[in-house]
Amino acid sequence: MPAANLSYPEAGVTKAADLAPDISIDYVNRFAQGIQRLQKLLGMTNLIPVADGGTIKTYKYTTDVKGGNVAEGEYIPLSKVSRTLDQTITLGLSKWRRNTTAEAVQGKGRDRAINDTDAKFVAGLQGNIKSDLLAAVTGTTKTAPAGKTLQAALANMWAALETIFEDYDGFGDIDDDGVPPFVFFVNPTDVAAYLGTATITTQTAFGMSYIKDFLGLGTTFTSAKVPAGTVFGTAAQNLNIAYVPASGGDLAQTFGLTSDATGMLGMTHAVITTNASIDTLVMGGVKVFPEVSDAVLKGTITPGA
Repeated sequence: MPAANLSYPEAGVTKAADLAPDISIDYVNRFAQGIQRLQKLLGMTNLIPVADGGTIKTYKYTTDVKGGNVAEGEYIPLSKVSRTLDQTITLGLSKWRRNTTAEAVQGKGRDRAINDTDAKFVAGLQGNIKSDLLAAVTGTTKTAPAGKTLQAALANMWAALETIFEDYDGFGDIDDDGVPPFVFFVNPTDVAAYLGTATITTQTAFGMSYIKDFLGLGTTFTSAKVPAGTVFGTAAQNLNIAYVPASGGDLAQTFGLTSDATGMLGMTHAVITTNASIDTLVMGGVKVFPEVSDAVLKGTITPGA
């Protein structure tokens, strides 16, 4: 019996590469656009690539400058600058995966089964970074004077931050839109109390609500993760983003990751034949941290203050 006239691979076979790498590119670009908008609002000037397992260290400086009014021939006292380790930030590669069954694709269609759920998936990854950002600012023990109202508490914090950053070059500069250089984080219920007597416009970036140039003091973000009755603030340029690149190199080539220009996230889709499903795999690692930890302040709204 003659052998079948077959050529390999057979024409019409759907391969993993056909499963729309454009989907991967689309969603990592959406993620990057969102975080870049957040970066602009926060005034973050640094996107720092760090190898998997690498560390970033920040230091505190203590300056003891002696008086310079020394008489002729007299001993000139030594001034001293001391540096001590403040923070050690370690970055590791994170991996996330979700799976879509053949039945879901058949019943819901490819767009709903894969594309729409991937959008929710990426939104969940945004939530991780938002939590990291809030942890970076709400973990401080440095305090600013309390205020009787939200306005008073923010004003007192603004004054304290002005004092702290007076000698930091560039940290206190007003941005191109004329917005002051500080960012604040407050609970929505405290803003709601203020809204009872004023009208403001809120906007959204990276899933976070914010008020630009609130009370003329700076950009204010609202989050239920900030305890009611407290406010947090720092200079916008004090916040930095470090990340493990997921583009280029052996990692991206081995797993077929597609990424945006920053390489903050890499994504791929793969056919799983053993259970007739599609895997969505995302890799990356992002960390938000303050460059000067002592310059993140906590304030309180205390009616009797």
